[in-house]
Amino acid sequence: MNLSITSAIGHIRSFLSFVFITVNLLIWLPGLIMAALVRIILPTQPVKKTMFRVVSLIYKAAVNIDTWYLTQILKINLNIDAPEELLDELSRPGKSLVICNHQSWFDIFVLQALICRGSPILQFVIKRELLWVPVLGWVCLVLDFPRMQRKKDPQSRILDRKTAKQASWNLNDEQGALMLFPEGTRFTPAKHLATSSPFQHLLTPKIGGFAVILQSIKKDARILDMAIRYEPAEADCWQCMSGAVNNITIKVTSTKVQEIDDAALWLKQCWRNKDIWLGH
Repeated sequence: MNLSITSAIGHIRSFLSFVFITVNLLIWLPGLIMAALVRIILPTQPVKKTMFRVVSLIYKAAVNIDTWYLTQILKINLNIDAPEELLDELSRPGKSLVICNHQSWFDIFVLQALICRGSPILQFVIKRELLWVPVLGWVCLVLDFPRMQRKKDPQSRILDRKTAKQASWNLNDEQGALMLFPEGTRFTPAKHLATSSPFQHLLTPKIGGFAVILQSIKKDARILDMAIRYEPAEADCWQCMSGAVNNITIKVTSTKVQEIDDAALWLKQCWRNKDIWLGH
């Protein structure tokens, strides 16, 4: 088939996938807004817990539909590289901090597909600017995702630390998972070069938010350390939406918070291990 025709078909498939996922979000958005309003108007503990369960059910329904589309329509294989006992652990609800490398917007769909099987909801620590993205920003706002400035000035860093602490306290109160991308942004060759990253396939992880969360969450919580590898490795979200990516492998390890003595050293070692694995 002519290369230009193949390319055009790929773009059409990506666009249709984008439309499907957007419509799926819009269908569930009114229910999320209603639950959020009830939680604000009647801020009692029983109402908050009930609305949290409602939001969790809506969230998981939307995620399940997205996952069905990715695996059944786009035919993407999600391969999990983890011991059998850890696979059983993922299917059970629990308090988890999830950390992962960040290559593409598609990471979000992959992580949700994996985590939301057992946990009621996966809360992402997001950049504040994401709130301005139509539909996606509205969902993040209604779900009350923790929002960080990700700036270098002292005031922004103080606000980010407060946000990280509050996110940890919320996780302590409810069953669920908190998602953090320690790199703070998506990997690109340009960013890799500009930041002089010591890793071949990763950006340098930022310790600040991770350390604050680690200090604030309960010691029996678990850290799910994940690494995502796309085939082909350089695939972006648009290519994934077209079905051009057949295999995505996710490596998972689990560590109890109480087993970590030095957050910075532990995180750096995780990134060394990821870098080696991604290079294979």
